[in-house]
Amino acid sequence: MRPIRLTMQAFGPYPGREVVDFRHAVEAGVFGIYGQTGSGKSTLFSAMTFALFGQASRSEQEAPTLRSDHADPGVATEVEFVFDMGEKRYVALRQPDQLRPKQRGSGETKSPHEAHLFDATGLTLEDITHDRRGRILAEKKVRDVDDAIRGLLGYGPEQFRQIVLLPQGRFETFLAAKTRDRLDILRELFDVSLYRNLAAHLKRQAEEAEKRVSTERELCARRLAQEGFESAEALNIGITAVRQSQTELQNAEDATRSARDAAHQALTAGETLEGRFREAETAATALAALSNRQDAITALREKVRQADRARILLDLERHVQRTGEEAREAERFKAERTEAARIAAKAAIAAAETVAGEKARSGEIDALRRKADELNTYRAILANTVQESEAVSSAERKSAELRDKLAKVLAGLETLSKRRVSGLETLRTARLNEERRRAIAERLTVLQGDLEKALAFDRSRKAVNAAQTAFDTLSGRYTKAEQRAREARETFENAERALSGAQALHLAAKLEDGSPCPVCGAKDHPDPVTGHIESAGLNDAFKEAKAKWQTADEAARRTANELAVAKNTLELRQEDLGGLDVPEQSAEALREEVEQTSEAMNAHGDPADIPSAEDAIDQLSRRIEAGEAERERVRTALSESERDHASLKAALDARLSVIPNALREPEALASETERIAKALSERQTRLEAAITAETQASRIAHGLEKEREAAETALTKCQATHQEAQDTFLMRLTEAGFDHDTFNTLKPAIRTIDEDRSRIEAFSRDLAVAEEAAKRTAEAVHDETRPDLDALKGRLTEAEAALASASERKSEAQQRVRHLQALRASLAETLKRLDEDEAHTGPLRRLAGLFDGKNALNLDLETFAIGAMFDQVLEAANLRLSPMTAGRYRLERDMDAGRGRRGLGLQIFDLFTGRARPTSTLSGGETFIAALALALGLADIVETTSGKVRLDTIFIDEGFGSLDTENGSGTLDLVLQVLNSLVIQNRAVGLISHVPLVQEAIPNGFYIRKGVGGSRVEARGFP
Repeated sequence: MRPIRLTMQAFGPYPGREVVDFRHAVEAGVFGIYGQTGSGKSTLFSAMTFALFGQASRSEQEAPTLRSDHADPGVATEVEFVFDMGEKRYVALRQPDQLRPKQRGSGETKSPHEAHLFDATGLTLEDITHDRRGRILAEKKVRDVDDAIRGLLGYGPEQFRQIVLLPQGRFETFLAAKTRDRLDILRELFDVSLYRNLAAHLKRQAEEAEKRVSTERELCARRLAQEGFESAEALNIGITAVRQSQTELQNAEDATRSARDAAHQALTAGETLEGRFREAETAATALAALSNRQDAITALREKVRQADRARILLDLERHVQRTGEEAREAERFKAERTEAARIAAKAAIAAAETVAGEKARSGEIDALRRKADELNTYRAILANTVQESEAVSSAERKSAELRDKLAKVLAGLETLSKRRVSGLETLRTARLNEERRRAIAERLTVLQGDLEKALAFDRSRKAVNAAQTAFDTLSGRYTKAEQRAREARETFENAERALSGAQALHLAAKLEDGSPCPVCGAKDHPDPVTGHIESAGLNDAFKEAKAKWQTADEAARRTANELAVAKNTLELRQEDLGGLDVPEQSAEALREEVEQTSEAMNAHGDPADIPSAEDAIDQLSRRIEAGEAERERVRTALSESERDHASLKAALDARLSVIPNALREPEALASETERIAKALSERQTRLEAAITAETQASRIAHGLEKEREAAETALTKCQATHQEAQDTFLMRLTEAGFDHDTFNTLKPAIRTIDEDRSRIEAFSRDLAVAEEAAKRTAEAVHDETRPDLDALKGRLTEAEAALASASERKSEAQQRVRHLQALRASLAETLKRLDEDEAHTGPLRRLAGLFDGKNALNLDLETFAIGAMFDQVLEAANLRLSPMTAGRYRLERDMDAGRGRRGLGLQIFDLFTGRARPTSTLSGGETFIAALALALGLADIVETTSGKVRLDTIFIDEGFGSLDTENGSGTLDLVLQVLNSLVIQNRAVGLISHVPLVQEAIPNGFYIRKGVGGSRVEARGFP
């Protein structure tokens, strides 16, 4: 990722709109960001982080707090970040959650977080404006924009802070982190999910296999316990006992089945006799019901007789209705034809009037025909003058071409003359400037040489001063450390003597004559130590004094080593300074004089190519001579062409004098001819259409009048037929003895006459059958006694219950035998399979344990894989650390660090002592250098191992101040040299620092100027 432009509005300490153009800074390679404390240097990184991920550069800072306190309430907080990824260019735009004044009324309203991502590939930075940012990739929805940016960059905000933006103290924390914490950081940077997933998969398989065997064994025991058995042997005994019980229950079931069959036969005979009694009762009831319907059937017979007489009048009634409908239809049709005849007669009159009007305009048709003949004559004349017109046009075009050519020749001559005059003046000025440039260049070369010597002398003097300061500081520290070691030594010796005396007194108190001494073995004790035993705490004091002495002694030796290194550095710096000449002028004065001389050199512009300028003037003179000759030739040809055109034009005008000027062009004449022909055709067409319409309207009117007369005749006929049908129906109705009301009342009976006859016949048949059935069923139970079915059913129910109980007990015994036999077979097969599974999964469980850290190093597979990547990081880090520490230090993995998870411990190897030690023993400056090397190494490996991550630019926030006071400016030079080497790898480095030496060494960059109303950004050292 390469930053191109950052635009902040109402963001952090920047109240207005600040635009930071990184193009020159990135091209310079290493650049700085300087300013007072709290001016807003780190805010630039917060703005970049927010534009990309919606977060600040410090994860603990919330996005809404990024709004500037100095900004006007109506100005929205917004960040736009233009950056390149390879050949692609993108624009990220964000606005955080913020309160803004309401557009209407008073008060504030909250605007939600908005984000946008654009593809601006192909646009220059100047082309990217507020209204034009490229093609939209994602917008509005913050999650969509976050996912798109993560996909582009290949990392998220945490990784951005760790490999692109190196904030204050972040990598010092990483340097001293424990294995678990360092594992969490590296896990995010390196994708080792394959190994983590593999270990988890094997662990899960092993646990599942072990759990499956354990669960199934527990299930087998639980199944035996549920059946009341403690073991498989007890199960076999139980199966034998259940089989004996099954035989006894089978005999009991046979006895109850015989009793059930006898009760069932008795109930069947009783139900048969009961059925005969019920048939006799049912037959008597049915006969009585039919007898009750006799009167209704008699009335129905009379109704059927009258309906049969009225049915013959239905056809006459339908004929009356049909003729009435025909008369009404004839009357409606007559009305329709009458109206249609009236409308057609009116249309015929209108058509006759239209024909008369068209015939009155027949004179227009004759005029149009005469005009068409006249236009045909004009067309013939134009056809005969086509060649002459073409000749005139050709002559006119030739004259126009010659006039254009003459104008171009004259313009070219004027341009060449001006260029020759300007060239002569430029040549004179160039010759004068060249003489002045030569003198200034000689002076600038001398000044630059003096400046380099002065700068080298100043650097060497500062290095000596810094080395002297470091040596003096270490001398004082060494004196104090040596004094503390001497005092700790004396305290230790006193504690040792006190402890020895107490131990001797304790032994003397236990000596007895004739008993051997536990120290020397002698049995005589002529002069034992005497006194009071008060040794409580002496042993602890001895241990504490010894530990303090060892610590102080180690510190004194370490300080002595540091003092020796500082002394060696001071001597080297003094030797370098002694070999340099003292400059006559200060570096600042020489630098100012070099800048003034360079400005004077630049004021004269680039060196001029005088021989080329002279050749150009000669070429211009030759081109002017050729142009003047061409001008005279074109003028002569133009005069001849204009005479020819005038002669041809006069002859053509005489031939065309009879034709109006507006019709002399073929297109105009053709258009007019077409217009006259169209008008003539329209007049003729309208006359013919009017005559045709008149004829058709007359024919339609005559036809409709005939139809009206026919409809009137048909109506009279239909009305007579209807009256005749009505008279006939009334006569027949009277003859049958009915009036209209009686006839209408009988119509429903007419519709059901067949159904009613069937009902009468069915009743007669049913009555005969019922009388016969009642007689027959009564004779069947004449001498029988009715049975008690409830008692018979009760005895059968008791017998069936006894049989069901016996069958159930027998079935339960059979089921129990089958169940226990199936259980025995199932358990035998399951236990055999579990033994095989346990043996088969043994290697899997052992391998899963090894991958999960159950090994001598307590190292799981994921940590091992990350450790391999960490080795590459340390190798890359040491390539930076070695030159920054003059080859003294090297970072190494500490495989033995910690009691729990191990493998990512870190220690520093000191070539001066030949031993490795914890990174916590490094000084502040050394810690910064080691952390910086580790960060750069991590960035190198992340970019190398990731196919998407591109680290074209990295930023380092502070830490350089520790190099001034503890290690000297020489160490700072080494660090800056390493950072400058990154530029060779096509990687830019941005530094935030308040150290003057850093600003002097890297003048290119940006300065943040802090004011009462906020901060602003100034570019420095760029063109």
